[in-house]
Amino acid sequence: MVCIAPEWVIRGHVDDHALPSLDFTPAFRSLMRCRGMRDPDEVMSFLSPNLGQLKDPRVMKGMDEACQRIMKAIDTAETIGVFSDYDVDGVCSAALIHRFLVGVGCKPPVIFIPDRTSDGYGLNTRGIDELHGLGVTLMLTADCGITAREEVGYANSLGMDVIVTDHHEVDQQVPDACSVINPKQSDCLFFGEDLCGAGVVFHLIVALRAHLRERGIANLPNLKEELDIVAMATVADAVALSGLNRVLVKEGLTVLNSTLRVGLAALVKVAGIRKELISRDLGYILGPRINAAGRIADARKAFDLLTTDDAGHAHLLAQELDSLNRQRQVHEQRVLGLALGQLRNSSPPANVIVAWGSDWHIGVLGIVASRLASLYSRPALVISVMDGIGIGSGRSIPGVDLHGALARASSLLNTFGGHKMAVGLSIAEERIPLLPTAMDEIIGSQVHVKESPFEVDLKISPYDLTPTLLDELELLAPFGEGNPEPVFLIPSMEIVGSKVFDNGQTKLVLRHSNRLFHTLRSPVGNGLCETGSYLDVAFTPVKMRLNGHDYLYLSLKALAASR
Repeated sequence: MVCIAPEWVIRGHVDDHALPSLDFTPAFRSLMRCRGMRDPDEVMSFLSPNLGQLKDPRVMKGMDEACQRIMKAIDTAETIGVFSDYDVDGVCSAALIHRFLVGVGCKPPVIFIPDRTSDGYGLNTRGIDELHGLGVTLMLTADCGITAREEVGYANSLGMDVIVTDHHEVDQQVPDACSVINPKQSDCLFFGEDLCGAGVVFHLIVALRAHLRERGIANLPNLKEELDIVAMATVADAVALSGLNRVLVKEGLTVLNSTLRVGLAALVKVAGIRKELISRDLGYILGPRINAAGRIADARKAFDLLTTDDAGHAHLLAQELDSLNRQRQVHEQRVLGLALGQLRNSSPPANVIVAWGSDWHIGVLGIVASRLASLYSRPALVISVMDGIGIGSGRSIPGVDLHGALARASSLLNTFGGHKMAVGLSIAEERIPLLPTAMDEIIGSQVHVKESPFEVDLKISPYDLTPTLLDELELLAPFGEGNPEPVFLIPSMEIVGSKVFDNGQTKLVLRHSNRLFHTLRSPVGNGLCETGSYLDVAFTPVKMRLNGHDYLYLSLKALAASR
């Protein structure tokens, strides 16, 4: 449902004098300024992300030690193992390591991806034992391991060296590994770069390639071709699309739209995408299908899709992932319905949502938590209880550090991990009823719910919506976490026409200053959509090509009756 704004927070207005040295429309220059850019060079750097903006990965903390140990393993033909997470980021990270090692002539690494239901998140002794039994002497973690001190110690006791690559929040004490590569270490020169796990691994293989090149080895893999996987993981993991991530996703989308690997090409076809891919497609269409393998079945299927060179096999895997995604949707709706019913029949704490039940499908807990967080505008934890143990996932809202809150409630928990916006946890069943009150007290005034003002970038005039501005706005892509689509406000737009569709969505025709604007279909409700009424309209402009011509549509974000 399109938001009904109780009031507006307007970050800026169109100023002809904003960043005057730049050759853009006043509206676009004003947008750049209200998003915090005061320097023309900063604007141009943001609008033109390129690989030259990447940092030298060899200065990342732990990188030199990791490269030296991996080079030794390559030289002596050791068996290398990879222990990855089962989500999109983890699977993509494992695929990157596999593809690089095979690409430089090594034997394929042994891959272990845990089962979400039986193993849970992170390193475990079963996986370590399996890798050890297959002769692994060097184990790399991918998108996990930063808090696994005991498990790394166990691997060490078996004679295995460990390199941790991760991006989750760092405890005071890191595991006793050969190397720990995580930009969230406070003394890392990459500190502040919100890389996903695959982003960290990409920097590792870039550094390894540099070491091999210095040895005079020729015909090394072109790592630019791997940016499609990096972009997929970055968008799917919802890290900020700014800084290095903006470069990685922008370049990755270029790769995706030019030379698709057979696995992703098959997935695009099965998903029915027949246009140029944008970041939203990675997050909402392709990513969920890759994730569905680890949520519902075996994440290895997604790994195989990303690493196969057999088009026929890729097609079969893509079809299977598409089917698993449909199953995921069924499980998701069931758990969401049960959680909502539970919440309606209770008085939830003011600052946090905690829902739990027996045998809720573990694979959809994070998605349901995200839905609840969005619906209630507060952090949400969703827990499934099996055999006396609750396994849960949580999602936060801007401004609330959910990982930090769990750390303060750790006496109630068996384990927990994650980052500010997304967490996982385990807890004894008898302690679950204590969690809502504890979390509510910890989070306290960080949460601001209900009747929150709706924020827009700029208040503009209808005459600011020119074809030139639409072209300029395309330069801001890719959009996502940390770089949202621009939202503009035009007050007092008159409804001169509307059409309601069978699914309840509505298209409006709006008029202002003798200009007509058509909206995309949106669930706007009936209360504000009477012809002749006037609305303050928040929207994102969308350029659509029909019959060889470009047309402007408004994608509605929020409405309010004009005063």
